[in-house]
Amino acid sequence: MSASIVMKFGGAALGDGERVRHAAQLVAARRGERPIVVVSAVAGVTDTLERVARDAAAGVADVRAVRLRHRGLLSQLGLDPELLNRLLAELGFVLDAVRSRGSLAPRERDVILSFGERMSARIFAQVLRRAGVEAAPVDAFDLGLKSDSNHGRARPLPAATETMSRALAAIPGVPVITGFLAVDPQGELTTLGRNGSDLTAALVGEAVRAREVQFWKTVDGVMTADPKLVPHARAVERLSWREAALLGFYGAKVLFPEALEPLERARIAARVCSVDRADEPGTRVDQGAAETGPRALACRRRVVRATVELGGLDERQVRRERLLAELARAACDVHALEEGPNELVLVAPEGDELAHALHASGSRAKLERELALITVVGCGVREVECRVVSAVWRRAESVSLLLPDAELEHAAREIHARCFEACEPSLA
Repeated sequence: MSASIVMKFGGAALGDGERVRHAAQLVAARRGERPIVVVSAVAGVTDTLERVARDAAAGVADVRAVRLRHRGLLSQLGLDPELLNRLLAELGFVLDAVRSRGSLAPRERDVILSFGERMSARIFAQVLRRAGVEAAPVDAFDLGLKSDSNHGRARPLPAATETMSRALAAIPGVPVITGFLAVDPQGELTTLGRNGSDLTAALVGEAVRAREVQFWKTVDGVMTADPKLVPHARAVERLSWREAALLGFYGAKVLFPEALEPLERARIAARVCSVDRADEPGTRVDQGAAETGPRALACRRRVVRATVELGGLDERQVRRERLLAELARAACDVHALEEGPNELVLVAPEGDELAHALHASGSRAKLERELALITVVGCGVREVECRVVSAVWRRAESVSLLLPDAELEHAAREIHARCFEACEPSLA
C-alpha cells in the first residue's frame, strides 16, 4: 500500500467559508493518496483567543467574539450553528475560572488557545463529510503527541511519534488533526508555539512515513524574496531541507526550521503549495539539487546589534558563557556573533527574549536599533554587494548583511536583481 500524504492548511487558507470549502475539495480530489489533514485555527482566531484570555484575567470573561467568528463561518458553510456549542461552553468555563482568580497561568493560556484548532478541525471534518468524504476530527494529543511542560513553547519529546502511527491507522477515513497542540507527561495540554501547526504536520508525516508533507498556503511557494518588498520575486522550484531551514531562521515566513527537522530526519519531502494555484508545483523541499549559488533571500526587520562588555581575562569566559546560556534559555535567535578582545557583538531580533537574556546574565550592552538583516541563502554564495550595508557575515551556505531598517526595501530589490533576475538557472 502506498504511503500517505499529509496536507496541512494554515489559518489564511481557511479564512472564510469559500476557502474552507475549497481546501476540502483539494483533499477530496486526493483521497486516493490516503490524505491526512492537519489544520491551524481559522485566520485571526488565535489572536482573538489571546485577547479574550487577557480580558478574562482583567475581569471580563466574554466569549462572544469567538462565537461570532465561528458562527459566521458555520453560516457561510451551511453547517449546523450548534456544531461547536460544547467547545464554546467549555471555553466559557475556562475564561470564568481565569476571571475569578484574576490572573492567567501559562497552563490556562494554552488551554484557551487550543480552542482555535479544535474548532477548526471539527468544521473541516464536517465539510469533508458533506462532500461525501469519510472524515473524523482528531485532537493531536489524543494520538499520543507528547511534549515537555514548557507552556506556550513546548517541544515534542523524542518518543512523540511512536504511538501516533498506530492511532492514526485505527481512524476510519480522513483524519483531520489539530495542529499546534500536544500534552505533557502530566497530562496537561500544551501548545507548540507560533507556527506549531507546521511542526505537527511534520511529526505526523514522520510517524506514518508519509510520501510527502504538503503545506498549503496563500503563496505560490517559497519565494526568492518577500513579494511585499520585491515585486519581481518568484517561487523557487526546489530547496534542500537545510536551505529552507536557513531561510526560515533568517526571517522568511513560509516554512519554519522546527518543522523541517523531523522531515530531514525521516528523509521525507515537503512541498509548499498554493491553495489558489493548486495545479502549480510550488516548491519541493528535499535533499536538494547539486547546483551552487543563490537560492533565495530572507529579510528581517527590527533587529538589534548588541555590543556586550566582557571585561578582563579573569571575567571574560564566565560572562561569555553566562550570556550564551541565557540566550539559549530565552530561545533568542542569534543571527550573527563576533567576539573581540573585550566584547561580544551579536545581532538578534528586538524583543523580550533578547532583553531578558541580557538582564538575566547581568550583561552591560550598547544597543543599536532600527536595523534590518538581509540574508542570501545558497551553497557557495560568496559575494553580495550593497551600498548601505554596515556589516557582513559570510558562511558556507549564506551571506548576511546588516543595514539601516529604512534602507531595507531598496537594498532587497537591489540584491535580488543582482542575485536572481540575472541568474535564472540557479533557481531550478
